[in-house]
Order: sequence, then C-alpha cells, then structure tokens
Amino acid sequence: MTVRLLVIEDEAGVREFIREGLALTLDAEVDAVADRAAVELARRRRYDVIVADMHLADDLDALEIVETIAEFDRESRFVLMTGKRRLDVATKLVTALKRRQVCSFLFKPFDLEELRIAVLRATDSLPVWADRNG
Repeated sequence: MTVRLLVIEDEAGVREFIREGLALTLDAEVDAVADRAAVELARRRRYDVIVADMHLADDLDALEIVETIAEFDRESRFVLMTGKRRLDVATKLVTALKRRQVCSFLFKPFDLEELRIAVLRATDSLPVWADRNG
C-alpha cells in the first residue's frame, strides 16, 4: 500500500531531508510545504499521515494547522516534531496526544529510522510509545 504523506516544515534543508528520506524508505508519495499552504493541500488531497513541525516561521503554530485540517479531515493521522525541549512545549505535545488523530511526537534531532517508525505506527493508529518497553 502506498502511503500518502504531507510534511510541514519551515526549514528547507530539514523539509527536503524528511521528504526524500521518507520517499526512499517507505512506499510513499510525499508532499512537503513550509506553511499554511498545507491546509489547502489537505483540502485537495487526502493524506494518510501529516508530519508537522510544532514551531514554524512567523510564530505559526502547527497545532493550529492540525486543528484546521482535523475539522474537515477526520482520517489523517499526525506526527508532530519539535526542537524545543521546554515544559510549555511538552505540555502542548501531551495535550495534542490526547486527540485521536495525533499519534506521536519526536524531538529534534532525530534519525530517519525514528521518523519512519513513527509514520508506520501512525498508519496503524498506534502511538509510538506503545511498546517501548517490549
């Protein structure tokens, strides 16, 4: 099965690394954007998994984008990522995980294998932390 992915990341180098890496390691069609254009893409095309950076340029919050997309798309799953390891960010991530569509989060830097596993588990609607001790 081909997985349809959307990557929302404002840093061009990171966005391309993720897009190319996931396209090479998964049977995936991967689109990548830097901003609110993600909402219009998601309106036109259904994505299985949306990978989104929590903090985008111009103080744009990916959670706003996630909430907007979730209003019209109840099927897509989300994997969130951030480079900020602060209590307020952790609180937002935990709150986001309580939503049915947000499956996991990753702290940057991460390796491609971690992201690949998070995406695969999101397609199965399993949270990343479900079997860490197993």
